[in-house]
Amino acid sequence: MNWHILLTSLVLFSTIFCCQALGDEKQFSSPGIGYIEVRSDLEGARVYFDTLYMGYVSNGKLTLPVDTTVAPSWKNVRMEYSDYLSYAGPYVQTEPGKTIAYKIDLSRTSYDRTGIVRFISEPAGAEFLLNDKSMGTTPDSGILIAYTVPRGLYVVNAQKPGDQTITDQLYVDDNAATTYRVEMIPSPLGELNVYSNPEGGEIFVDNRMVGLTPLHMKDISTGEHTVMIRMNGYQDWIANVSVLGGSLGSVEAVLVSIPEPEPVVTPEVTEPGKQ
Repeated sequence: MNWHILLTSLVLFSTIFCCQALGDEKQFSSPGIGYIEVRSDLEGARVYFDTLYMGYVSNGKLTLPVDTTVAPSWKNVRMEYSDYLSYAGPYVQTEPGKTIAYKIDLSRTSYDRTGIVRFISEPAGAEFLLNDKSMGTTPDSGILIAYTVPRGLYVVNAQKPGDQTITDQLYVDDNAATTYRVEMIPSPLGELNVYSNPEGGEIFVDNRMVGLTPLHMKDISTGEHTVMIRMNGYQDWIANVSVLGGSLGSVEAVLVSIPEPEPVVTPEVTEPGKQ
């Protein structure tokens, strides 16, 4: 009997039990422990490493601790769900203290014309989209593996708040694994929507008039800006607004009317002798 495989499985099972008892967050930590985060839109989908049952998807994911100090004894990650075809794809090992995300979309028909895309972002936290459909965001390892991606040519976008959006083309072949890697670049410009109630107020950004509300402003330099909205009959509205590169911010001003002055009452003057 291969005792190290049995021992690894027992250690992994006890580790999973501890993590699930502590909740969804990765509260269990130990030298050499990394994490596999299996993502799916099917709540309750069952996850296996080869034939070893690991748990089920809850709130869109199942986070599994794994021992990275030994070579994995399993070859595949497998997902099952009622009325769907089960899927098995290659297991990819993570690193100590890091999380690799697996995204698996099950099908009711076939996986014959699907491939695997390994998304890698530097830094982590980038969201990848294929033809405007989100594949998810890279976890702290910067690695997101999308299984069961239909074969075809895609427009791929990588976006992250504060960074420039990267747009490219990506061809996914069936029965093949494709790696798409991006290095996110901080964006020097952002966008800003400015609204006011009532509408029609004059907008000043850093003492320069730029238009009337409502207004969508593009190509604004990142950093702090002073926004003022002015309208006859209302008090000036002033605020400091922080613009992030590659992001769309919003300003909503409620203008306060200026009270009308009370009429001045002039006392009547009675001339002498007139009573």
